[in-house]
Amino acid sequence: MSTTETIQIAAIKTAEESSSPSSSLSASSKIDFSSTQTTNEQTQQPQQQQQDQASRLQKAKKVAYTLFVRYWFLLGLGIVIGLAWAFPQVGKANGDIQAQYTVKWGAVIVIFLLSGLGLEVSTMLRTILRWRLHLIVQAINFILLPFVMYGIVRFFISVHANLDTTVYKGWMIALSTSTTVSSNAIMTRNANGNDGAALFNAALGNVLGIFVSPALMTAFQNDPIVFEPGTDRGNPDYLSVLKTLGSTVLAPLVVGQIIRYLFSARVKYLAAKCRFSIINSLALLCLVWSVFCDGVASDAFTKMTGVDIVAIIFVDIFMYLFGCAACLFVARLPWPTRYVKEPKWIAKWRFSRKDAVAIMYCGATKTVSMGIPLINVLYSDSSYGVVGVLSLPLLMYHICQLFIGNFQVPMLKKWIENDPAEDDILDNTEVLPTREAAESIQLSTMRRRAN
Repeated sequence: MSTTETIQIAAIKTAEESSSPSSSLSASSKIDFSSTQTTNEQTQQPQQQQQDQASRLQKAKKVAYTLFVRYWFLLGLGIVIGLAWAFPQVGKANGDIQAQYTVKWGAVIVIFLLSGLGLEVSTMLRTILRWRLHLIVQAINFILLPFVMYGIVRFFISVHANLDTTVYKGWMIALSTSTTVSSNAIMTRNANGNDGAALFNAALGNVLGIFVSPALMTAFQNDPIVFEPGTDRGNPDYLSVLKTLGSTVLAPLVVGQIIRYLFSARVKYLAAKCRFSIINSLALLCLVWSVFCDGVASDAFTKMTGVDIVAIIFVDIFMYLFGCAACLFVARLPWPTRYVKEPKWIAKWRFSRKDAVAIMYCGATKTVSMGIPLINVLYSDSSYGVVGVLSLPLLMYHICQLFIGNFQVPMLKKWIENDPAEDDILDNTEVLPTREAAESIQLSTMRRRAN
């Protein structure tokens, strides 16, 4: 066979193989598979993008809900202030809803009634004997902070600061009031502090505030430098003060405690079902709304300059942080143990970290629900515009303490968790059940032998 014939035969075989159905099917299947794979990839990419967007949206919703749960009260403050600016005639005194009775009496009664219902009677009885803790809280709240504020006011007056004299009076009233009832107990509980001590001192402070706060205001008003003659001065009518504050603060608190003692299980169920803490905060927002309505309706806030507002905010923040530092310093007395041996009385005086958190929140905070009724009583003869301006330092102090206090909670919680004393207590509690179990086993074996 010649070379030419061989080449022709090979060419024919190659053409037959290429034209065979099996080879064409394999080639087409390869093309179909590659095209299907490309199509699947193209369809999977939008699905993956949609899943990523859905997960991001879900995370954003979760973060927004968490922030709303934590800071909803601050959002509510912004809303009620905005409503007061938009519709001041509704919530002002002698306005559309007669807020001087419906809000300024009704909201305060609701706040302290719910506070009395929320205080555990057994907790009150257990913590009532811890007199050193109560003494520190009330001394810092009613003595240290008011007189430090008095020194700051005298300093501003001596340097001729460009501030309204009503701001000075508002500061003195704000720092002369008692501690809060709901917010400090809630923040103490969230930080794993001694919430029982916080609850008791909140109730004790508000009862003492009925008598101490008007006395402090009367003493400060005797200074003609701060309270200039001829300007609005609070009426130190103790009978009227005790009557008003006693009926709106003390009586609801006592009635709430009696109901809690008689119907403890039902009150606990209602407190969990109806969320007493939320109702308490909503009543407080109504009170703040009414006060701002008074100020806006009388154009009292427009009379204040930007310097006054900035000074109020910065001084309120400073006083709250100063109160926190003073409480923690006294509760956890530091001592240079590396250089000097620590005296025994300091070790006995020093409180646990849980107690220190309760002391800090109760000693540094001030209440709006007690302060605004006090202002309304002391300055009942003045215009409601004056009452609105006098309430502004206290309102700003309350906003600052809520905002800063919520940021302090995780730090204080971590501080308590890292307490070595708490670790020792936990170790002891883990050992105790083991010993009790061993003793019970020994008793059971002795009984079996005796039988």
